Amino acid sequence: MLGHYSLVSAQESLVFYHQQSQSAYPISLIDSITLPRNNEFNIYSEGNTIPRVVPTDSLMFNVELPDTLMLTFHEDYVEVCNPHLDYIEVLTKRTTVNVRSYSKKAFVCLSKGVCSDGRVVIDADTTCTLILSDLHLSSEIGSTICLKQKQKARIVLADGTTNTLKDAQKYNLSDSTDTSNGCIYAKGSLTFTGSGTLNISGNYRHAIVSSKNITIEDGKISIIDTRKDGIHCDKYKQIGGTVSLHLLQMATKGIKVKEEFEMKDGRIEGEALGDLKISDGDTSYCTFIKSDSLFTMVGGEIALKHTGKGGRCISVDRQMVITGGVLNMECHGDGGSYLIATNDFDYYTPKCIIVDESLHITGGTITCLSTGLGGKGIVSGKYLAIGGDGSEDGPLIRVETKGDCILNNEDEDQRFGCPKGIKADEELHIYCGDIAVSTAGMGGEGVECNGELFIHGGILECNTFDDGINVGHAIEISGGCVYCNSEDNDGIDSNGSITISGGIVASVNQLRPNESFDAENGQLYLLGGIIFGIGSAPVIIGKSGYPCYSSSNDSSGEYYDSRGLILTEGKYVNVRKGDELVMSLRNDNRAFRSYLTLMAPSFTEAQIYTISESECPLGAKSVFFSKKLVLGGEQPDYSLITDIQVLTIQ
Repeated sequence: MLGHYSLVSAQESLVFYHQQSQSAYPISLIDSITLPRNNEFNIYSEGNTIPRVVPTDSLMFNVELPDTLMLTFHEDYVEVCNPHLDYIEVLTKRTTVNVRSYSKKAFVCLSKGVCSDGRVVIDADTTCTLILSDLHLSSEIGSTICLKQKQKARIVLADGTTNTLKDAQKYNLSDSTDTSNGCIYAKGSLTFTGSGTLNISGNYRHAIVSSKNITIEDGKISIIDTRKDGIHCDKYKQIGGTVSLHLLQMATKGIKVKEEFEMKDGRIEGEALGDLKISDGDTSYCTFIKSDSLFTMVGGEIALKHTGKGGRCISVDRQMVITGGVLNMECHGDGGSYLIATNDFDYYTPKCIIVDESLHITGGTITCLSTGLGGKGIVSGKYLAIGGDGSEDGPLIRVETKGDCILNNEDEDQRFGCPKGIKADEELHIYCGDIAVSTAGMGGEGVECNGELFIHGGILECNTFDDGINVGHAIEISGGCVYCNSEDNDGIDSNGSITISGGIVASVNQLRPNESFDAENGQLYLLGGIIFGIGSAPVIIGKSGYPCYSSSNDSSGEYYDSRGLILTEGKYVNVRKGDELVMSLRNDNRAFRSYLTLMAPSFTEAQIYTISESECPLGAKSVFFSKKLVLGGEQPDYSLITDIQVLTIQ
């Protein structure tokens, strides 16, 4: 360099002459200027009216910005502008740039241009900022950007720019210290910011990889394709920006973290076509977000659509906590069966959310849609809680499945991998929230728990083909509002006991001879609350704490073979005490004969009650589940069905 002069930030502009021309630029708009060697400029500085004639090859202007190294890529060479960064060594070999720092001082590197075979390798044990400004870079030998040291790095996507990065399909690196395995590789923590766009492909393994943490603050990052993981790191945090995931390959992951995924704000969106991979009886799933440990979400938005076989939107090994934000997930691929090492069949199913251990949802809005064979909405391998943080509102959850069960290829009467709306293997608690589940296919159940289900509050509505609620051991309902409507099986079914001590519970079975409430060996205990059941088979009540009514019991409490009532589908079944309307439930039961199960706090054994049919009551005191259940009000024209007497069953 023949000469160098810096202008301080107090100056407003740089003025220079060339022959008869005069030019002036605001300093705030100038980074640096590269000139042909031995050009001469008249440079004016503050307080000096006499111009200095300076032969120079570059000028650097200090406007209180970090020192900047500028790289401009061309197809056959890289133009380097580095006026006075004496602590930086820059080596170029054709279109590969190696930057080494000999200082702890932070520095900035701005890269731009177009090159079909270029790389930026930064070897600096200090914080660095890499600005991408319309950089379109591909590599034929390895990663496009490699940060070799464990320094913290920031990648700034310059405002208004679009950047494209593609790594090699096969890495052929002569440097043994270069351990990169992704298009952008960082050995330390990596942060993305700026409002620009980055389109990136992971042709070899990952698109973006950090051996530490990755934070998304701003910008739009689009994973165009990846062979393994779109983003791979120990911890992932997003507080802004948009990440778009496009998964085309078998068993690929959009975002894969070893320790914790944290979503505070911003948006993650994506489409996936990749199927699962089966190798020697082992399965690996194409998954948008995979955490080997923790997942927390307090805000932001996640919108994912998966069409691959066995596809999964979110998969967490240990614990998932959702306190806010919006999740919208769709799985349209099918489940299926495969042969394992023992020559037996196993099966796989698509899942919107799957957590191996515990899942706690206290807020936010969650929508799950699964249309394929065996598809599931929300699944927890052990513990699932909805609400329970002291909030009265809780989350809004909508789950819908449309697929059928998976049938055994040899015995079609054997079903497995049946669709489920919400499922927990061991324990499920509902404290609050607005939850609606619907299933349409064979075997589709709304809420299933192989262990125990506790409903403490909230609103739960299940419109299903199979059981609305199904548990392995016990159901306890102490509060909240519950409505189950099953087309082909029981409304509420327990292989053990059902205990209702509070809340409002309505259950309807539509067609085959099944019950509105089905407890094993008559372990149905009605101890309180408002209860209204309409089924196509009689219900056996084991014990009641208050007067109640069941079609399957006579006035002495002895069970007998009741013929049930002939009711009209679509009409409201009313329970009246004299002229007072106690409660009404819309009859969605399509069976020829129906069986009622009733309880209300106002019931007394000395009173005769009347069952009648009408259109929807008018002026109701309380309305639930889109007017399916009504308390109080006035009846329109009605038809009398029968008189009943309630009793306490000991």
